[in-house]
Amino acid sequence: MRILGTSLYTRLAIRIALVLGTSGLVLLAAVVVFTRIAANDAYDRILTGSALQIAENTWFENGRVNVDIPISTFSMLTASDQVFYAVLDPQGRVVAGDPELKPNIPMERLKDGPFVLQGAYAELPVSIAVVGRRMPVAGPNPWAIILLAQTNNARHAIAKNLGLNTSVLILAMGVLTIIAALFTLQQALAPLKVIADTMDLRETGDLSPLTQVVPAEIHSLVAAINEFMQRLEVQRSMMRGVIGDAAHQLRTPVAELLSQMELLQLHSDEQSRARHLARLQELTANLGELVNQVINHAMVQFRAEAAPLEPLDLCKLAREVMVEKLSDPTHQALDLDFLAPAEPCFILGDDIALREALKNVLDNALKYGATTLLHMEIRGTPAGWELRVEDDGPGIAEDAWEQVRKPFSARGGNRKGASLGLSIVDAVMHAHKGSLQFSRTAARRFVVSLHFPKP
Repeated sequence: MRILGTSLYTRLAIRIALVLGTSGLVLLAAVVVFTRIAANDAYDRILTGSALQIAENTWFENGRVNVDIPISTFSMLTASDQVFYAVLDPQGRVVAGDPELKPNIPMERLKDGPFVLQGAYAELPVSIAVVGRRMPVAGPNPWAIILLAQTNNARHAIAKNLGLNTSVLILAMGVLTIIAALFTLQQALAPLKVIADTMDLRETGDLSPLTQVVPAEIHSLVAAINEFMQRLEVQRSMMRGVIGDAAHQLRTPVAELLSQMELLQLHSDEQSRARHLARLQELTANLGELVNQVINHAMVQFRAEAAPLEPLDLCKLAREVMVEKLSDPTHQALDLDFLAPAEPCFILGDDIALREALKNVLDNALKYGATTLLHMEIRGTPAGWELRVEDDGPGIAEDAWEQVRKPFSARGGNRKGASLGLSIVDAVMHAHKGSLQFSRTAARRFVVSLHFPKP
């Protein structure tokens, strides 16, 4: 069952929209803040300039502060705002302007130059430019102070208009950017749709590699699909070969079995019927062994691709298989021996496949090899571990050592079966990155060696 998740296009589109939306909100907030700062700064400069004009026309004469307000002073200020002013002498007395305009003035800042305070006058929020002009008088406070206040209507209005206009522009560009991004995203994902359509149009048995030219970012996906299809093709070819060979091998014994059953029906004397019954039993046993070997061969090939390799104690596994195979009383006459290190011999392996391989090695030795002796030994090598099965039988001719690794290979010595035992062993060792080898000792005993790499 295939479970559909959220489409890649939808997930990417949501993420792009979130990123652009967040960026747009941050930009809008920055526009609002900076337009307000810019408007305040511009109006503060105008207000300070007007206050400086008044300060330039303020002087000390005959023991008192005099002021002459220029006509152009208020023309620079916005007509939509209310304006208030006051001029204070060093004693804090109002010599001109509104006597109620007396904010808290930080006197220490007067020597640093003009500054602007935020306050209220007549219950209206105002910005107040403060300018100090030093007078030639004695005392702790030589300053004549010029105060020029203006309501904030104009500066708030221009900040609002600037922010609104800029926000509309940002929103419009944001929408266009999202539309362009979604279109670009759709175009970028188009090669995936092409790959999907190509796979949908293929025949069921078509496992040839994809040949489309794709962007570099998707090349790894196409390479993985091609590699997977190549593995499927190898497996399919292998299974097709196994099934074909099995069908070919089964055809003859099944035909012979049917022939013996027909002959059994044709003969009525007990001696002939007994002979045919014996032959039927032999053929049935051989057919059962053949079917079992074919199934085991297919199982081993499947597990070579599917089964994970896990840490195993080769000594323990070999001992268990040897006890299982040699516990039959018919083998008690053999000289049996098992030599292995006292410590565990760990390898990475598939328990089921390795047991099948060891059973096949012992079966071959018991059926076609050992006459009086069967020894198994496990010893360490520089590359890993070696498992040796030695018997005193005739063994396999050296010129057939490669041939017996192949399934359904020709057999000598009137041997029965499908000749799959050593083919299974070779496939198992190949899956474990090991090797199957044959040799003879100085005493001409035949040795089957399984070499396992270090885990």
